[in-house]
Amino acid sequence: MDDIHGWNFYSNNNKVFSGSEDSHGTHAAGTISASRGSYGITGITDNNYVKIMPLKALGGKEGVGSPDAVIKAIKYAEEKGASICNLSMGTTGYSEELAQTMKNSHMLFVVSCGNGGVSGLGYNTDVYPVYPASLPYDNIISVANILFDGTLSKDSNYGAASVDIAAPGTYILSTIPDNSYGYMSGTSMAAPMVTGVAAMLYSYRTDISLADVKTIILNSSRKLDTLSGKVVSGGLLDAYSALNWH
Repeated sequence: MDDIHGWNFYSNNNKVFSGSEDSHGTHAAGTISASRGSYGITGITDNNYVKIMPLKALGGKEGVGSPDAVIKAIKYAEEKGASICNLSMGTTGYSEELAQTMKNSHMLFVVSCGNGGVSGLGYNTDVYPVYPASLPYDNIISVANILFDGTLSKDSNYGAASVDIAAPGTYILSTIPDNSYGYMSGTSMAAPMVTGVAAMLYSYRTDISLADVKTIILNSSRKLDTLSGKVVSGGLLDAYSALNWH
């Protein structure tokens, strides 16, 4: 009831914004679809064609939560008509119920592959999985963080079989609370880049399915030697090529 703007599954109320603890999600949303105007930043998609459904499943200063809250948010999103779900989150803990929820969903999930371990260095998620990015389903795109020089960020995870593509994720400027802007880094910032392109592609190409969106994004990626053996596509997200793919 009163879920005008979405729902908070962390606190189970309609307050989808709780202040500074929501900087992470606000930043991701801005990258995807911040409005086009004469100030601030511009999101990848045009918000005249793409809508954001803000659903809060994690919370607190550390941005943590339960699989149950994420599952409820996913089911809600699909029920309300969402097509693409950005999940800039991850854990080494496996949840069968979350896995099955995503597997059986008709949505396309774009998921961050994680920012290494306590050493601060990224690791191979083919060997040490991170969930939900490492789930082996066709409706998931797992995203790594590439630097401006074309190399993976040292703290970005990778996986020749479990990570699909790389996208910019370091020193990304986007929206944050209090009508402001800020820089953030990590695979959590790279995933919304892919989500934005996926949403733009899906809204632009009315003749394709969500499965086609994943195929096009991976196949149209810009191949780089630095990503060979690191990600499935061997490439970097390329919005222009994706929109012109035939």
